[in-house]
Amino acid sequence: MPESPSVSVVMPALNVASVLVAALESIRAQTFRDFEAIIVDDGSTDDTAAIARRFCATDPRFHLVRQNNRGASAARNAAIAQARGKWIAFLDADDVWLPGKLACQMQLLREDPHANFLFTNFYLWDGKCDLSVWFHDHQPLPEGDVSHKLVFNVSHACAASMSTGLVRRELLNTAGLFDPELALAEDWDLLLRMGERGLRVRGTREPLARYRRWAGNITNQKLKMAESNVRVLEKNLHATQRPELRPLYRRSLAFARSRQELTRARQLIADQPATVPAAIWRAWRLQPRRVEWLLWFALVVWPKYLGGRATARMVHRKLIRKW
Repeated sequence: MPESPSVSVVMPALNVASVLVAALESIRAQTFRDFEAIIVDDGSTDDTAAIARRFCATDPRFHLVRQNNRGASAARNAAIAQARGKWIAFLDADDVWLPGKLACQMQLLREDPHANFLFTNFYLWDGKCDLSVWFHDHQPLPEGDVSHKLVFNVSHACAASMSTGLVRRELLNTAGLFDPELALAEDWDLLLRMGERGLRVRGTREPLARYRRWAGNITNQKLKMAESNVRVLEKNLHATQRPELRPLYRRSLAFARSRQELTRARQLIADQPATVPAAIWRAWRLQPRRVEWLLWFALVVWPKYLGGRATARMVHRKLIRKW
């Protein structure tokens, strides 16, 4: 039987034929060669599986698994179940790595053998141009036990793009795999559970991946994300065995619930403006220190009284663009 590779790359793929080649090429271009790549076709109806098969036919390090559509979490779990590496790397099919990504993380491991989660900085990318870098020079890198920071920040650097993550297999096995009941924020949920079991983070400021930003219905996605964030915090507040984290979870959950109310209000302002003030008021009651949310309340409520319905519609249209 072939010797197990050091790294197993896990990639869920669903109808990504237009971008999959770039992602797979970025794996094959790695200067660190001791890896396997497991692509899970999650019930695609386009050429995703055919593209993956071509890579598997020309490079024995690539493997394809096919399943009925069960979601990205279940696809990642299926790949992890077959992975043989001591380290598990994640790459979404619409993102890409730079060639030195895995090699740099192996060097980080040599510098800090106790680290069990490695990440890199990354570019926000539209598929053609780099838009910005996630970690700017003035921002400190999160390292060591980042559990307290993760409770408060779903977009914490090591959670912001799982496509840069490299996790030790033992930690993943102890924390459990991705929760298939979560359609969004499943990576944050996994990191929070890792934080319960000795997460030790090490990262590099060098951007070594590109995270693709898609056009689409951002408002709907934001509401789904807000709902998922609340669900993740409720779940992990109930499960935590670290008493010092419980008050942090409660504060983070109050903020997440208020953001959920505001996001829902943002969707309603065009069609059901009469329901928006109550939603903003509920958000402010959850986070009474957020004075700017009272300003939103005033901007939604008062135009109707100051200038009638026409003025209210004009102000609300401007709010939709800026909110």
